Amino acid sequence: MSNNDWAPKVDTPVYSPPTSRRRGVLTVVLVLLAAFVLLGPGRNYYVQWSAAQKGAAALQAKDYAEVFRQMKIMADAGNVDAKGQLGALYWRGEGVAQNDSQAVYWWKKSADGGNAEAIAALGQAYLMGRGVEKDSRLAESFSRKAADKDNMNGQYQLGVLYWQGQGVAQSYEQALYWWRKAADQGSGEAEYSLGQVYLNGQGVERNDQLALKFSRQSADKGNANAQYALGVLYAQGRGVAQSFEQAASWWRKAADQGSLEAAFCLGRAYYLHQGVKKDDQAAIVWVRKAADLGEPNAQALLGTLYSRGHGVEQDDRLAFGWWMKAATTGLTEAQYAVAAAYGQGKGTPRDDGQAFAWMSKAANQGFVFAQSNLGGYYSMGQGVEKSAGQAVYWWRKAAEAGNAEAGANLARAYSLGEGVGRDDALAATWAQKASDGRNADAQYMLGILYSQGRGVAQDNDLAFRWWMKAAVQGHVVAQYNVGVVYRDGQGVGKDERQAFEWLSKAADKDNDLAQFALGGLYWDGLGVTKDPVQAARLWRKAADQSNAFAQKALGTAYSEGVGVAQSSADAAGWWLKAARQGNVDAQLALAYASANGVGIARDDKAAESWWLEAAKAGSVDAEFSLGSLYYRGVDGKPNYKEAAKWFFKAAGHGSSGAKTYLDLMKENGQLDSKML
Repeated sequence: MSNNDWAPKVDTPVYSPPTSRRRGVLTVVLVLLAAFVLLGPGRNYYVQWSAAQKGAAALQAKDYAEVFRQMKIMADAGNVDAKGQLGALYWRGEGVAQNDSQAVYWWKKSADGGNAEAIAALGQAYLMGRGVEKDSRLAESFSRKAADKDNMNGQYQLGVLYWQGQGVAQSYEQALYWWRKAADQGSGEAEYSLGQVYLNGQGVERNDQLALKFSRQSADKGNANAQYALGVLYAQGRGVAQSFEQAASWWRKAADQGSLEAAFCLGRAYYLHQGVKKDDQAAIVWVRKAADLGEPNAQALLGTLYSRGHGVEQDDRLAFGWWMKAATTGLTEAQYAVAAAYGQGKGTPRDDGQAFAWMSKAANQGFVFAQSNLGGYYSMGQGVEKSAGQAVYWWRKAAEAGNAEAGANLARAYSLGEGVGRDDALAATWAQKASDGRNADAQYMLGILYSQGRGVAQDNDLAFRWWMKAAVQGHVVAQYNVGVVYRDGQGVGKDERQAFEWLSKAADKDNDLAQFALGGLYWDGLGVTKDPVQAARLWRKAADQSNAFAQKALGTAYSEGVGVAQSSADAAGWWLKAARQGNVDAQLALAYASANGVGIARDDKAAESWWLEAAKAGSVDAEFSLGSLYYRGVDGKPNYKEAAKWFFKAAGHGSSGAKTYLDLMKENGQLDSKML
């Protein structure tokens, strides 16, 4: 995963009734400051006036218990607004034990007195099912009554009901109408909702400038959701010049109010050094706050921080635990991380079945990286029965979504006809798409297709160009190919020094083909000072990786005593390894050694066997040697018929020595008409 894991979410607007953080049905401040005017002479005027004064002082001191006591005095004296405020205090649990039923009780009393805020609050209670049984129709009824009284909270809630289609027929048009009315009165919730609507183009044409305008208006009123959203707009440069500094500033405001999403984004900003100085410890603090309260993105990022040891001591077990928490909420990125952990056995015992199961969850939710990896699981049979067809199915999904790695794998499948009918044209098409995405595997494959003229017109120059692109990215086999092209001058001017440089890069990564080829440069002194010792060292590295060409070459070095101490036995030993892999030159060398007892016991049968293997591969030298062996006699028993047979084969392939032998046999009467 990249360093930009779990980016801020901005594509899902959140519409809800005013939260419990909203300062009640009427704010305490407004009730207290308006008390003198609202309460005319009579009806316990002085009692209420005194309670209002004391309540105002208590509010300043944030002594909500005293605020509650004074509101109760006013409510008992018949103050309709105070009754509504009592409901708000019960709703929030400020100054009194939280009690939804008591909140609804006092709101009903206030609503009966015509208080629009209390009526709106009852709509909120019925919408949320708090203190009363949830009832969308009653929520709509109370919200509309409050809205008709020009109450902005009632208007906002009515917009929510229309947006969600609760208690009324769903209507974006009506939702926007009521939200605009509420926003005109300064409703922060309505402004936030309008900002989200314009941000995502739902019910209206998308407009980043209006999204910014409404989000800022709401954020300036202290709405945490809007502050978070405004931070996202700045981070993405939507409707405003991009500024990570401004984004971090707004996220901090929202996080300080308890916004989990903002806390996550702020922690992520500290981790990625976006708008704030990089500080892994600060990142941990903010991310953990959100993670501990269940924010899935924060839990996933906290897992990554533990996995990488950033801001905390590296701990794969804790990383896995946090990823699992996020994965169980359905977060695809976390499911992917859990699958990878199971597949690698990091932080949890390796379990290919669990790896497959979690990767499938993420893939089925459309997470492209998981789809690409799931194709690999099917291709290798990891945690699931091997299926080339299923591998192609998932690679195609990911490739069509723009995943270059999947595109490269799909190109390879078409090239080899694995899980799909072989189609070089489609192989080239997918390889080209993935190559444009800078995938080195695809670039290498496209080079192969151009070099062989498969699915595209044969073009050595283009083949070299694509191999070079892949080689620059560190693709080992492409580096080898570039080195060979420079060595042989195919598709590019011959340049032995460049050949040495590129083959060295690949050889340093333990590529056996490059080690063999680089050994050849040292052996012949091409592009580098001749050094048989270094050549033999490189050939041994490749030979130990079962490279038959290197085994043959190393055998020759031992046979000649160049670069290594001369040893016919070691020569025969390496030739035997290469010969068993079908290397014709090694088979010829081993047959000669066996026929002459060089480094190995003399054995005509063994020589015969290896020359036969080489002859099957079309070696004219083997055909001639077999003729010579049979002419001389296997274990001293000549066989002129077999000799003639192999001399005829070799002569037919242009061997002048075989023709000479046939003439000699004819002169000696060793060649009769039945052999012709």
